[in-house]
Order: sequence, then C-alpha cells, then structure tokens
Amino acid sequence: MSRPVAIVGAGMTRFVRRALETGKELSFEAARAALDSCGLTLGEVDAVCLGTAPDAFDGVHRKGEYLADGCGAYGKPFIRSYVGGGTGVFTAIQGWYTVASGLADVVLVVAEEKMSSCRPHPQGAFLTIFDNVLERPLGPNLLWIFALEMHRYMAVHGIDKRDIAAVAVKNKRNAADHPAAQLGRADITVEDVLASEVLAWPVQRLDVSPVSDGAVAIVMASEEAARRLTDRPVWVQGVGWNLDTAYWTGRDLVFPEYVADAARMAYRMAGVSEPRREIHLAEPYDPFDYKELHHLEGLLLFDRGKAPEAAREGVLARDGDLPSCPSGGLLGVGNPIAAAGLMKVAELFWQLRGEAGARQVPGTPERGVAQAWGDLMQVGTVVVLGTQPPGAGARAPGPPGSSPAGALADAALRTPPLVTPGHGLSEEELRTDPSAVDDELGAAYAWDAGVAVGGFLRGLEDGVLLGRACPACDRVLVPPRLFCERCFRPTTRWVPLADTGVVQTFSVCHVSWDMRRLERPEIPAVVAIDGSDGGLLHRLGEVRPEDVRIGMEVEAVWRPASERTGSILDIAYFRPRGRR
Repeated sequence: MSRPVAIVGAGMTRFVRRALETGKELSFEAARAALDSCGLTLGEVDAVCLGTAPDAFDGVHRKGEYLADGCGAYGKPFIRSYVGGGTGVFTAIQGWYTVASGLADVVLVVAEEKMSSCRPHPQGAFLTIFDNVLERPLGPNLLWIFALEMHRYMAVHGIDKRDIAAVAVKNKRNAADHPAAQLGRADITVEDVLASEVLAWPVQRLDVSPVSDGAVAIVMASEEAARRLTDRPVWVQGVGWNLDTAYWTGRDLVFPEYVADAARMAYRMAGVSEPRREIHLAEPYDPFDYKELHHLEGLLLFDRGKAPEAAREGVLARDGDLPSCPSGGLLGVGNPIAAAGLMKVAELFWQLRGEAGARQVPGTPERGVAQAWGDLMQVGTVVVLGTQPPGAGARAPGPPGSSPAGALADAALRTPPLVTPGHGLSEEELRTDPSAVDDELGAAYAWDAGVAVGGFLRGLEDGVLLGRACPACDRVLVPPRLFCERCFRPTTRWVPLADTGVVQTFSVCHVSWDMRRLERPEIPAVVAIDGSDGGLLHRLGEVRPEDVRIGMEVEAVWRPASERTGSILDIAYFRPRGRR
C-alpha cells in the first residue's frame, strides 16, 4: 500500500435546488468535465468509484448499479460507497485505495446526489435512520439531532450564537465567487442569520445548508500516470476514516471524537504532527454553521471550544491565517449529500494548483485537509492533500500575493472550464413538466425488537427501566444490548434502574420533518438515565420551553398500566423532578 497517489483532474456541475437532469446525467456531466480537465478518455480509465447517498432519494434500490452507466463504469471494475454525509470524502478514499493497492493506475471517482426526487421533502429519506423501536415512535427528524448537538456544544463552551452565525455569513459570501454555487450571497450579515426563522432552537433557517442536486468528479492516478498527465499533480498525503457507535444518546455530543480519530489516522500517514502549523487551508463539512466549528476542533486545528473565537477574529476567512471553506462550503455552494463531500476534495485540488479563480486563497498553500461526516453523528472521513508526494513534507505557506510553485503567474485569476452549466427547475416547472413522473412507493416492514430491546420493552410495560451490565468494563448500558460495543463481550445481567435522569441537551422544535410549522413546539431531549452509562431520546413535558435547562433533573411520566403496550411510548414524557 505504498504507491503514491495523486489527483490530476476535477470537474463538477452547478448545484441547484431541482435539476432537470437525472442522476445519471449529472454524473456524466461531472465525469466528462473531470476527464476533459486532464485530457483523458474513458478508455484510459481502469476503474470507477461512485459515491451516492440513500437509495431512498431516488426510490431505486441499489442505485449505484442504476447510476453506473452515467459515471463511466460500463465494462469496468466498479464500486459504490455510501456512509451518509461522509460518502463524498470516503469515495475519494476508495479511489486512493484502488490506486495505492496496485489494482488500477487511473481511477475515475464520481459523487452525485439527486435529492429533489424525494417528495414532499428530502428529509423524508432520513426518517429511517433512527432506531425503529426506541426512537421512531417519538416522531424525530434530523433537525432534532442537529439542534441537540448544537445546543450541547454551545452550552458546555459558553458559545455566543453570533460567533456561529459568522460562519454562515463567511461561507455564503465566499460562495458568491463560486461558479457552481446555489446560495452565494455577498450582502448577508450576522443580523440576517439571527433574524431568520427558528426551526429547532438553536437552529435557524440561515444556519442550515440547502437541499441540492449536483455531481462532482475527480481523476486519481498512480505516480507514473500522474506525472505523465500533468506537471502539477496534487498528492494524497493521508487518509482516515472512523465509525463511532450508533448508540448516540450515550455519547457526549460536545466533541466529534469520530472526526478526531479519522484525523489522527490521516495525519499520521501524512507525517503531520502539528496540524495547526502544517495544515494551510481546510474544507470541513458544514451542513450547519456550527458543524464547521465543531469539525475544525475534531480535526485538531483548534482546542475544544476555541474555533468560534477563531471565526470571530477572522482566522477562518479566505485571507485569514487558516482559511476554512474558501469554496463557500455546503452553506453557500450547496449540499447534494455525497457530492458535497467530494466538492471539498475538488476545492483543495483547485486551491493547491492555484486554479480557484476569485476564490483563491493568498500565499502558497501546500497542504490542505478535507473532511466529511454523516449518519447519526458517527462517521468521520478525512483526506489530506498536498503539493508534495507523501513523505516529502510541506513548507509553511508563503506570503500573500506569491504564486504556488510551478503555477502560471496568472493562475489565481483564471478558472478552468470545470463547472458544467446544469439546468435548475422551479417548483412550478417541476409540477408541470410533462417529463416529470410523480409516484408513491409503498413498502411495509415488521421490525423485531430483538432479545435485549425486547426485554427492555417488557420492562416498560411493567413500569420499570432496565439496563444490561457489561462485566468487562462495568458499564450499565441504556438502551440495553446483548453485547458491549467497546469490549465486544456479551452483557450478562439485567439491572433495574430508577426512572429518573438528567437532561444532557434539548431543543425546542417548531417544524415537522417536511418543514411544516407545528401548532405547538416539541421539546426533544437526551436524558441520561441515573445509574446507567447511557441515555434515551424522549420528549419533555409539564415545563415551559424557556424553563428547560441542561442539567435539569427529570423523572418519567408513565401512561396508566392499562394503556401500556410494551413501547417507548409507555413513558409519555419526562418532566422536572419533584412533581409526583
């Protein structure tokens, strides 16, 4: 696995709210642009790696195979990757692996997303990521978990919402210079963000990246092929990926350990021992503005809780000491899930070659890091790129105004034709276009609760909270499972627990999964159960939203015994303690 790997070409479509093109057509446009950028034909490509997120977006099972023709995979070795929002960067890692292992010399890496096909709102595709038995009956949506995480991050570190809003402003302004951008805005202010609609407190409308359609492609090559194809290859110096537990309510959401573990892996491979000094620009994943800051800390570029201060002081600006999301990120360019991560890799490629046009950061950056994240706040994917081959090291960036080594003098002022135009559709056009097909897929499921959760549900029916004990690490697990994911040993006994706990984090949600305004806001919370090493997602009741606090002691309110059915809903809600 010692073969050096470089990126030699890249291309992308415009990101739009609704594209006229199909997913296959978007893939073709991006792939064709990437091949053209380095003068390659498809016949010179040895293998194809595709990244695309949930099949539910398209309503096509195993859509990787369905999309294969559009991304150039006909008659070639082909693999599809999917790890939620981490897919785009992981697809680049898959391409690196295919070349580094010697399986191929030239690999076409494509990531696409056609989110707009999922109606009435693409968030519907994500409703199935929650635990079928313990969480879905509560009616959660993605905004719940982002708001819960954002609130925990802000509360623990005492972060001012203005510092988070500054990230949305920075990225949307940066995106105004990106030819593929969906939401670039040069005139946006922090006040605009703070005045926008509250969706699920503390998340507001302008804190959130848009729904998008689009595709991105890069060409990866072995050292011999790369030097034949270009005099300015951009080298993959390190890769890392990591998966945290799906039992997310048992984790402290204040820090993305899964990103830190992936970053350590990538930095170790790249020979980076001081990330803050040796990384010259960053493209962290920013589906929400707080996530950019959260992920910069996970990338070990700032101490915990310190990234907001950097945003406030201009450190993250395009001309700052550590430019972050000079592309405009997901908040500005757009967020077609899988394509969004690969867009960040492509942006580093263009920046390190001095080809980012009006987006070009000053100086001579020689190393950058791209990162993406996905699923239930558990996937970390990281790629370190540089102008030098792996092991050659990187110098500190040069002064503003100097040109990258080997670049043309005016490289920062020119933008290669790497962005295909694309065709956006309005809502009215989508409804009236005779080529649009509207259909509703029906599927029924019967989920088994399993041994551990089945026992937990029987306990709920009896009005008792139960955990499972791990004899190896002495943890009491809630939700219960037959195994400990840390020790990978079986749990051995049931432990009755008090039906009390502490609010770890909470949100006040004002919208449903399809963005309809609720008549009464919901208060979802993560409750750490007393005596256990875990927590439950549930609702709070008998309390005004303005009176809820992190650290509040709460107790379960049970439904009458005659109404219990062995469901998480046997607990009606949690309320402040002392009201029994």
